[in-house]
Amino acid sequence: MLRLEYIFLTLLIVGTLLGITFPLRLEHPHLFIIAEVVSVIVLFWHLRLWYFFHRPLKELNNALNLLKHNDFQSRLITSPHPVVNKLVVVYNKIMERLQQERVKQQEQRYFLEHLINASPNGIVVLDYDGNVLQVNPSALQMTESKLEELKGKALGEIKNDFLKKLVSIPLDEVIEINLSGGRRYRCQKTSFIFKGFPQQFLIIQDSLALDMKKEKQAYSKVIRMMSHEVNNTVGAVNSYLDTLKIFAPEEDEVKDDYLEAIDVVQGRNTAMADFMKAFASVVKIPDVDLKEVDLGKLIDQVLLLFAQNIDEADIQIVKSYQNYKIPVLADRMLLEQVFINIFKNAVEAIQEASEDGGKLINVSWNPKKKTLEVWNSGNKIPREIEEQLFTPFFSSKANGQGIGLTICRDILMKHHWDYKLYSPEKGGAIFEIKI
Repeated sequence: MLRLEYIFLTLLIVGTLLGITFPLRLEHPHLFIIAEVVSVIVLFWHLRLWYFFHRPLKELNNALNLLKHNDFQSRLITSPHPVVNKLVVVYNKIMERLQQERVKQQEQRYFLEHLINASPNGIVVLDYDGNVLQVNPSALQMTESKLEELKGKALGEIKNDFLKKLVSIPLDEVIEINLSGGRRYRCQKTSFIFKGFPQQFLIIQDSLALDMKKEKQAYSKVIRMMSHEVNNTVGAVNSYLDTLKIFAPEEDEVKDDYLEAIDVVQGRNTAMADFMKAFASVVKIPDVDLKEVDLGKLIDQVLLLFAQNIDEADIQIVKSYQNYKIPVLADRMLLEQVFINIFKNAVEAIQEASEDGGKLINVSWNPKKKTLEVWNSGNKIPREIEEQLFTPFFSSKANGQGIGLTICRDILMKHHWDYKLYSPEKGGAIFEIKI
């Protein structure tokens, strides 16, 4: 369009000049000749001006097309034209700087995405409206959710008790959230500036492993010292008591009472030694020796140990894995101890239940989720107790030592299996193990 206008302007000037002098060509031929010469000069001058302006405009148009298509790698070619050459040099420098900034931003974004995905801490990024924009794998594992269930939704709208607790976290404050199974998380909500506006994100740190390490460091030395002193004392006392049996009185009545008293003292000493042995076992769990184990068969063998208790309590056992194997990589000896504690607690919970409902233990296996659930029909676990169940030396039983579930926790964590103990809406209690 600009070219046509320029041609039209040139023809208009030349035509006007020739049109004015044409009627005078006979009377003043020299004027007509001068007009023709001027017309030729104007024509060549306009052609030169067109070349002078057209090249920069053409290069500018090429530059705009490159920017329009986000092509930051192509460069304009320099030319002898001074104005065009200046334009080309400036454009190429701008493109070089833009490309460097673009590559730098892409590298930083690539690094940040990999850092977020590889982080052991859970990270949930929210958009400007407070909806979930991005979730890393650690956060999905901690919340036991899938990305499609969270993305684009507000935290309060998601059917997840853990995520709903994150809604009320004040900005730039750290709070600790306790969940069933003894799981503890330190959560913080903070923000960063993106495109000139603050955008919030959540950091979720699994504090259980760190707390466990600190707990073990605190009580392991005390337990070892106590175990050493008690075992030495019990051994010496029992030795003296055995010696005292030699000097028992000869009278039968006195002798019987004398020996019975010594047996009672030795029995208490033995009970104390066993008690300290149980405490010491908390810090002496060996490393796992992984081999293929049929989980269903192992559970059946553990249930045989409780067959008499189960029959006496009239408890019904329901299993969902009777027709197939459940092969897993595990330490058989350690895993056996876990299920001994699970079924022992289940039987005791049913026996202590205040309700007169059915006595049932249901063992189910979900092969898709690789999840094992042991449900018992005992009393429902109160929420405040549920959050402390795997705390060392905590027990809700009158004569409990708080050791069994702690051992289960440590063994399952050595297998890198997830676990939790909670009460569902239907009542009772579920011990869930996710392999």
